[in-house]
Amino acid sequence: MNTLIVDDEHLTAKMLKRLFDRYGRCDATVSGDEALAFFKKAWQSEAPYDLIVMDIMMPGVSGIEVYEAIRDYEIENGVKDGCETKIILMTGMGVSLDMFKIYTTSCMAYLYKPIDMKELVSVLNQLKLPLSSDVSLQSLK
Repeated sequence: MNTLIVDDEHLTAKMLKRLFDRYGRCDATVSGDEALAFFKKAWQSEAPYDLIVMDIMMPGVSGIEVYEAIRDYEIENGVKDGCETKIILMTGMGVSLDMFKIYTTSCMAYLYKPIDMKELVSVLNQLKLPLSSDVSLQSLK
């Protein structure tokens, strides 16, 4: 499984990268600009990401802006409904109007930070990701 972690908090990014490295290629970046570049490069090399786990609040380009750019890119490239990249948005804040708007459209899931491992496992299972049957709280330690 190909995963992209996008978070300007190094501890969160490191923890998530360590988890997802076990299940395939996992790239990590700290900015929205880099995330979009990673996404496009993976797409163009015909190895798109299966999952993107991304913080909403980042300096420069926000996670919401990256999310919208990814969805626009997928539409422009003929990705059919239901076949989009799975995206989990993370926030350390309460649900904002922008977050609600995204979640009620095509965002797959969202998590509050600090990440609760039980909640992460639950979200992965809900998304029916290839690794979800292998993920347990033990594997996260």
